[in-house]
Amino acid sequence: MKAQKWRVAATCAIATAMLLGVAGVRPAKAQTAAASGGITLYEDVKTGALYRKPGKGRVPVVLGIPAPAAPSEAVQKQVQTEVKKSNDEMRAEFMANQTELLKKNAQLTAQVSDMKTATNEFATRWMNKISIGTLVYADYRMMTHTGFGPQFLTQEVWPGPGNNYYNAFDITRTYLDFKFTPTDDFMLRVTPNMYLSVGTPSGDNNGASSSWGQTQDGNLTFRLKYAYIDYTTFFKKMMEVDAMKDDKFTFGQQQNPLVDWEENLYGFRYVNLTPWNYLSLSSTQVGLAMKGPIKFHETQYVDYDFGVYNNASFHAIEQSNTKQAMARITVNPLGAKSRYDSLGLTAFVDYGWGNNTPDQSGTGGGRQTWRNAFLVHYTGKIWALAAEYDIGKNAFTASNLYSGSGPNTAAGSKFIAWNTMVTDILNNGQATEQGFDFFGHLDIPQTPFTVFGMFEEFLPNTKVSLNPLDFQRYTVGLQYTINKYFRIAIDTQNIMYYHSQMTFPKTQLTHSVTVPATPYAVARDTHSFWLNLEFKY
Repeated sequence: MKAQKWRVAATCAIATAMLLGVAGVRPAKAQTAAASGGITLYEDVKTGALYRKPGKGRVPVVLGIPAPAAPSEAVQKQVQTEVKKSNDEMRAEFMANQTELLKKNAQLTAQVSDMKTATNEFATRWMNKISIGTLVYADYRMMTHTGFGPQFLTQEVWPGPGNNYYNAFDITRTYLDFKFTPTDDFMLRVTPNMYLSVGTPSGDNNGASSSWGQTQDGNLTFRLKYAYIDYTTFFKKMMEVDAMKDDKFTFGQQQNPLVDWEENLYGFRYVNLTPWNYLSLSSTQVGLAMKGPIKFHETQYVDYDFGVYNNASFHAIEQSNTKQAMARITVNPLGAKSRYDSLGLTAFVDYGWGNNTPDQSGTGGGRQTWRNAFLVHYTGKIWALAAEYDIGKNAFTASNLYSGSGPNTAAGSKFIAWNTMVTDILNNGQATEQGFDFFGHLDIPQTPFTVFGMFEEFLPNTKVSLNPLDFQRYTVGLQYTINKYFRIAIDTQNIMYYHSQMTFPKTQLTHSVTVPATPYAVARDTHSFWLNLEFKY
């Protein structure tokens, strides 16, 4: 019965093998079973029955599954053809994709190249031709003694006598400086100036019964400082004069021939004004000029600046039908490596007329005005010293004397008589001015500190034998240079009317013979301490 069961099992196995595509069943050795992938059973040698497990009297029988027959040559050839066709198609598709990718990469490279070219062109045409700078002046001042007098710095005002220890923080100047050089031949400069404005306390009338209050005082107001164009290659290219290759013509609103040059010679414009500048001469003029150094073998022997300008300053409207001429020439007898190096002898002449309409010749339209300055100066590696003599005619008026602080001249003011005396001494059309100046600095070796100072004695009208308005002005300070962009200074600035107190006799007056004698004609001194700051980039 048992043998019969295994016969049935064997028969089922054989049938299953046949259903799976087995071509035949053949005995095989046990060690080849695993390799052939067949089925191993165990036959009882006596009964012939097949068992799944080995046992006594049983021998292994392998029911092998023969390997499938090799495909025919035609089938193989067809398969190879299909594979080759598939490979060719894949290769063609791959090459097409590579070609498209290379094409796109080339287009991208060209676009990037075009972008670089455009960027380089922009940099060449614009960025390398435009420069932007800035300059800021700020300070804190303590006026220990207040009196009448001219400004120490532009737009720096203070209340007069009786206001000791007046103090203030100020931002007096902010500049943005734009320079554009479209070609090697021309340079355009535009410099806006934001400055502390001083207006009038009265408002503007609005209708028959009202007025608008004025808010000008103290505001930082916009004003155009420079707007000019330089023609820089006339002597270099057209005339081919090597000694004057750095010279140029300038047209527009530009630097005064003396003031800007002297500010750089002094080096401390952020602390105080130079002599003729605070006495009346504008730092900027509108006109046409020629300027530059004269060099031989890159050594400077002459530096000059002369031109024709409006009689009005750059912040006033021209009214006259005449113009003024200015010229400065600096000679370096020992030669100089730069504009302010070594020994220099400088002369400056300014000749013009009052800025009035022609029909006001009696009050200034035909009044001659001139200013001269003569300097001897030396600039070394760590020190510099200059001596200056100034002389002028009708160049210093009451408004210049009062540019820092002046008397209240409202009706009933106790200063009316004093103000009338000042106006008569200075605004009579016959005044002659004279000044003596010294300034310089010393760098303390191996430190960031510099000692500097300026002294001036000024006579507002030498035709008055004993002029109560004669004054001395001096500045002494210590500068700390933080870096090339930023420096600060602590200093004292003072105005002293050095004559003894007097009553000014009316016989001294030039033309206002009806003005009575003026008691207490000598004004009070002004003394102050400052902390000045400059940022320049």
